[in-house]
Amino acid sequence: MTQQNFQRARSAEAKAQRYNDLLKAAACVLDQEGIDGLTLKAIASRAGIVKSNIYRYFETREAILVELLLFDFVELIEKLDMQITDEMPSAEIALLLSENFASRPRLCELMSQIAPTMEKNISIECVRDFKRTLVAEAAQASAVLQKGLPWLDAEEAMNVFFSIHVFVAGLWPITNPPKILQQLYEEPEFAPLKYDFTPSLTGLIMAHLVGLEAIKKA
Repeated sequence: MTQQNFQRARSAEAKAQRYNDLLKAAACVLDQEGIDGLTLKAIASRAGIVKSNIYRYFETREAILVELLLFDFVELIEKLDMQITDEMPSAEIALLLSENFASRPRLCELMSQIAPTMEKNISIECVRDFKRTLVAEAAQASAVLQKGLPWLDAEEAMNVFFSIHVFVAGLWPITNPPKILQQLYEEPEFAPLKYDFTPSLTGLIMAHLVGLEAIKKA
């Protein structure tokens, strides 16, 4: 599609398609250029529309980012729901969770940006809708986790996912540093500062789950 042949979506179906097309365009830009390169101009160029038309569907760049986060999080929950069918050891759950997050770098990047960046340039109506949907999806994720760890109650399972969010948000930028730091960490003197995301996240989740289980049994 080019900017010249753009036509305004009229029907509800057409508007929904345009909304999804913009999300896909944003996802492509984010995957290729990173969050710093995700501008409304870049999204419009990828979608083949003029920048002003984006405002018919999203109020800001950050409103697009939170929608992408929700999309990726829902996809992760659906995958976990297929993988967790019965009770599992905490260590296996920890590895499964960390591998699922690691396989979704865009989600991890967005989770690391949500507090410092993504929630600062959206209206209260937008953030309310986002948080309402996020809470509902987190409840679904908690129910999935309880299948594998039935000793968790609903509130505890929800808190586990909150902790995972904190772990991911902190680990992702540390384990995916700028190129200058990647180069530095190759030097033996600074090698101890180099961390891998998946094993680090697995260890944090495992320690958290084992600790919770020990507390409940005490």
